[in-house]
Amino acid sequence: MSLLGALQSSLSGLQTAQAQMLITSNNVANVNTEGYTRKSAAAVTRTVAGEAAGVQLSDIQRTVDDRLLRQLQDHIARLSGQKVQDGYLRETQILFGSLADNSSLGHNLTQLGSALEALSTNPSSLTNRSTTVESGRLMASQLNFMSANLQQMRADADRLIEDAVGTVNTLLSDIHKLNQQIAVARAASDTSPDLEDERDRLLSQLAQEIDIQHFTRSSGEVVILSGAGRGLLDSVPVTLVHSAAAQLSPTITLGSGISGITVGAAGPDITLEIAGGRLGGLITTRDQNLVDLQAQIDRLAEVLRDTVNKLHNDGTAFPPPQTLTGTRVVAAADSPAMTGLFRVTVVDTNGVTVETNDINLATLAPNNIGELVAQMNGMANATAAINANGQVTLSATGANLITINELDSAVTTGNVTYGMGQFLGLNDFFDGGPDFANYMSDRVASDTAAIGLAGTLSFDIAGATTNVGYVVGDSLTDIATAITAALGGPNITASVVREGDGYRLQITDADNDNYTITDSGTLTSQINLRAGTAGTAQGIAVRQAILQNPGLVAHAESSGASPLAVGDIAVSSGDGSIARQLADAFTSNQSFSAAGGVPQRTTTLSSYAAEIVSINAAQASNISGQIATGESFRIALENQIATISAVNLDEELANIIVLQNAYAASARLTSVISDMLDILIELG
Repeated sequence: MSLLGALQSSLSGLQTAQAQMLITSNNVANVNTEGYTRKSAAAVTRTVAGEAAGVQLSDIQRTVDDRLLRQLQDHIARLSGQKVQDGYLRETQILFGSLADNSSLGHNLTQLGSALEALSTNPSSLTNRSTTVESGRLMASQLNFMSANLQQMRADADRLIEDAVGTVNTLLSDIHKLNQQIAVARAASDTSPDLEDERDRLLSQLAQEIDIQHFTRSSGEVVILSGAGRGLLDSVPVTLVHSAAAQLSPTITLGSGISGITVGAAGPDITLEIAGGRLGGLITTRDQNLVDLQAQIDRLAEVLRDTVNKLHNDGTAFPPPQTLTGTRVVAAADSPAMTGLFRVTVVDTNGVTVETNDINLATLAPNNIGELVAQMNGMANATAAINANGQVTLSATGANLITINELDSAVTTGNVTYGMGQFLGLNDFFDGGPDFANYMSDRVASDTAAIGLAGTLSFDIAGATTNVGYVVGDSLTDIATAITAALGGPNITASVVREGDGYRLQITDADNDNYTITDSGTLTSQINLRAGTAGTAQGIAVRQAILQNPGLVAHAESSGASPLAVGDIAVSSGDGSIARQLADAFTSNQSFSAAGGVPQRTTTLSSYAAEIVSINAAQASNISGQIATGESFRIALENQIATISAVNLDEELANIIVLQNAYAASARLTSVISDMLDILIELG
């Protein structure tokens, strides 16, 4: 080798050591920079015409394990979603309280039962009546408060979903820009390790928002898919769209008032595909966790309301009222399936019978509410009418008073049978009962799987009957479609509503007219189809007339004796039989169909309330435990990645010494060769 070749080799050593020193100094400077990975470039022999001609650096490389990075991103997505759920479950724990709290659902139910117990022993006590009313008011107010707060939490989650979607779009756009820069560098046979570090940092941020999977093309560009495989970024990023609802209520669910997360304004809805990240946690919270809690307190409110109202409508205060006004809106032509006897009794101020009318509901001609009202209005000492609000009013004339007795009256629609007084709401304790223009079912697991039943649903609308058959192979969606097709004339439509982890049937009359449903098969009982809509806990309240006058609380039962003659005692002041039955209803088992993850069971009202609190606490504890375990695993993964990718100061300082020695040796060699060249020139 010539001296000039030797000089070039020694200079290449100086340049290589200098470049490696620059890489090492960058490593040291970024030892605490988040997302920075250790960089290195190997020294390789430079060859010219097949002979060694010094040294040169290979491309600068990142020290990373892509498999571990992807595993960490997957775990971050899962952990991020769990943390969102944990935050909301902690809020609901505060809202629902613990089993030992004096303000818990179970405690307030026990208080109402105790107030009714006291009323049964001393029914003439105005204090006992007032205490009963106040206990009922507190119970209803607590259910209202819980429902309002659950819906506010859902609305908050929905707004955060809109924010998270915006964050995802921004991150996808930023990653796309980095993709372009990296691809340009790769096309120029250059490397861009710092750009790749920044892209990995953004990918980790994206994983916090939504579960993702990704791979890198030969161009250096990363392709991002959702966890379910939906393309989010390839040559260009998609734009996700979600608009938060102005407000939420128990009847508003995904697809029924809540817009989905779509790919573009008119693209596919991917809401149900998102399983992780902050978005996944918020969706699960909004559409499942909080919806389940609402369904649970709705079921409690529904059973409480119907149990109390059934007994209260069979009872009366003493002295009885002069007028009873129904809480349901009805029309004269309404023709529910009615059977049995319904008694209206007029009494004097001492409870002595003035007149009794036992109405055979099955023989009414025409068989409708109008004829029932006409027969009550035909009494010598009472008047009845349907008022301007559509409510049945029943009044005694003169100084007389009015009572009713359900006897064996039965009005059936869907899966529920009411006494006639309860059907009309003539002596309800709780308002918020169902109207008969809307019906809902419990959840079923699938909207497309065959129900496996056959029969005929008969819809009675103002005396006209329309039949809708269903067969073994029909799904809930098939049944809804058939109902809508058959009942389009009277504006009755059926739809399948997604609720939590299942689907329920909703049937609605757009004109808000009443209709009743009977079933030749067992569909209505299997799916618990009954009048009403979701949100019973939101609307339950003690009837305003009772709030204003606690003396209207029913504690006695108007006589059901047959015959009940004029002059017989129909009701007495010391009768606490209805109050006793009401008190017993709080300690005896009631039937609760499945709701919000609580399976069908028979238990007491307070025990069911305690189970709601217990399930909520268990969910919160379970999520907290998963987060604790997940955090430990995250730390372990990050430590494992750090051992590969993080800058080790000891190693870098040791490397500096090696580079310093190499640089000094190359410099010394350069100096010697330079001296030799000087001598050679002088000899010349």
